[in-house]
Amino acid sequence: MNQQLEETINSFMNAIQIKPSGIMIWISLAVALLFAAILWVTYRLSNTKQSYQPKFAATLVALAIISTILMDLIQTNIALSLGMIGSLSIVRFRTNIRDPRDIGFIFWSMAIGIASATQSYLIGCIGSVVLAVVMFMTKNTGTENQHLLLVVRGSNTDLDQIQKIVGYHTNSNLVKAKNILADSFELVYEVEIPETNSNKVIETIFELGGIDSVNLLAQNAW
Repeated sequence: MNQQLEETINSFMNAIQIKPSGIMIWISLAVALLFAAILWVTYRLSNTKQSYQPKFAATLVALAIISTILMDLIQTNIALSLGMIGSLSIVRFRTNIRDPRDIGFIFWSMAIGIASATQSYLIGCIGSVVLAVVMFMTKNTGTENQHLLLVVRGSNTDLDQIQKIVGYHTNSNLVKAKNILADSFELVYEVEIPETNSNKVIETIFELGGIDSVNLLAQNAW
């Protein structure tokens, strides 16, 4: 009975341990690179110059290749796959996602690796085309609101005029800090502003005169 059970287990393990040939590995990597190129072009064209992140785009391409390599490794050994799952479960990523669509690009990149490593090229091709269309339909046009910190420093300037300018060019604003000294001041606003208005608000505030600096900062950079 024990011998029969052992033979059954060995047969099962041999069945699930698929060992791709060297040619198939090279083909899967080449296909992954091709699909990753489609992903990169989609990401580049569906973002404005302000929202496009070159390092993130390069990471997406690398993630597709890495996913392919990991899937090729997992297919060769079931014990290795279980160990890898346990290892990856302790990894914590704390990078802030600026655009919710970036999560979709990350999962798209991972799906490319899985489809390429399992030779599901048709699924990968159709999925990439569909996702590219979806991303273009929801592309960043530059009119999306940004949640930023506006810091204004200067002297001898009407603060009420600054408030009017900020209110006109932003969808919402909140005074986070107001420091007024004898010969200078500093105002910190939390603003919700379209990308197209970011330069306008800075230029208009400088036109008042008596302004030393105007800075727009990401809130996590303050």
